[in-house]
Amino acid sequence: MNMNKKFLIYVACGSAAASANLVKDRLSDLLKKRGIDAELKTMRVSEVPNTVRAKRPDLVIITAGSFSKGDLPADLPVLSGLPLMTMIGVDKFMQEVEQALHKVGD
Repeated sequence: MNMNKKFLIYVACGSAAASANLVKDRLSDLLKKRGIDAELKTMRVSEVPNTVRAKRPDLVIITAGSFSKGDLPADLPVLSGLPLMTMIGVDKFMQEVEQALHKVGD
């Protein structure tokens, strides 16, 4: 993985409030511990397609229960942020995050 790259990650929930900020804060800490530099932005799920068109991120994390990837580029990685809300399966989730970033970082 290109460790000099600063990654852009969008964290989205239904209202862009509590759950997205919780996931953003937890993810930020976990990325720092792994030496991964990333800018994290929160938004509503409904804002993701237009925001992605304006500035494509390296990864999108969705905390809302259901989400259709239909409006997003097929090769854009989208993960569920649920593990960071429940703190169950965090290690596996972070492996998926690193794999997604590794693909764009090369």
